[in-house]
Amino acid sequence: MAITLAAAAALLFCAGCIVTNSTYEAKVREVDVLRDAYASLNREKSSLAGEVETLSKRIALEKTTGGMLAGQLREKEEALKRLGGELEAVRKASEGTRLTREQFIDELLAKEKATGKRLQELSSRVDACSEELSRERRESADRDRELEELRKKLETKE
Repeated sequence: MAITLAAAAALLFCAGCIVTNSTYEAKVREVDVLRDAYASLNREKSSLAGEVETLSKRIALEKTTGGMLAGQLREKEEALKRLGGELEAVRKASEGTRLTREQFIDELLAKEKATGKRLQELSSRVDACSEELSRERRESADRDRELEELRKKLETKE
């Protein structure tokens, strides 16, 4: 037992460390797995870095496009405001003379009614004048006959 104790003491006082073969192999496998995982992470990191760069370029392009579209939107809004103002000015200018369809139809009907009345008045005046003209012609014809009769009498007396 003294030898075992001496061997154990010698082992404990050694500068090195005694590792069993199975523990060493387990640690080697663990290191290999970690090395593979680290390599895989580096590949994924490189892939993601490329993706980040692509997305950064795309974001910059989208920001530029967004800025241009915002400028176009401002221009169109200004044009819309300007045209809206012009439309309002034209609307106000034409508002005083603007008639609705119903008002226009009512106005035309009133004018047609007044014209109809005026035509009736003129027609009745024409009829009255025609009657007076025929009466005047008859009277004139009667006077002409009387005048002829008087001339004949006068000639016979002479």
